[in-house]
Amino acid sequence: MIQIYYGFGKGKTTAAIGAGMRAKGADLTVSLVQFLKDNKSSELAVLPFDIWQAPDSLPFSPGEIYRDAAKSALDFVKNSKSDMIILDEFLDIIGEYISEDDALDLLKALEGREIIITGHKEVPSIFDTADYITYFEKIKHPYDKGVLARKGIEY
Repeated sequence: MIQIYYGFGKGKTTAAIGAGMRAKGADLTVSLVQFLKDNKSSELAVLPFDIWQAPDSLPFSPGEIYRDAAKSALDFVKNSKSDMIILDEFLDIIGEYISEDDALDLLKALEGREIIITGHKEVPSIFDTADYITYFEKIKHPYDKGVLARKGIEY
């Protein structure tokens, strides 16, 4: 089945990782790929998942390094044998670093496993394949007042 957590509210990655922890507690194997993120997210240090290692640092502005990272991450996913695969920020690379058709082909190749996808934008063809879709809406966020992301809270 395919689950999608999307929107501009906080908690998409947290919800995906929570589902992964539940799966792990039921003796399922879990793989995590975080697209468009470097290795600075604090949860990576403690998760009992098979985790794709992103570059240690990514520039704030996407570019060629993101294209190379996305290709490496997608190769990791294609070779994963995990019962559950979390594709964090996957929606946001579609159309930029992977075509919609290639994204659909990847999901078809992963059929039979639990797939969790997060991101900000709606991709209708991907949404059509989903079994669960949850929208996260931001009502208020400290960033709006100039508070930067805090280690251990937002990353």
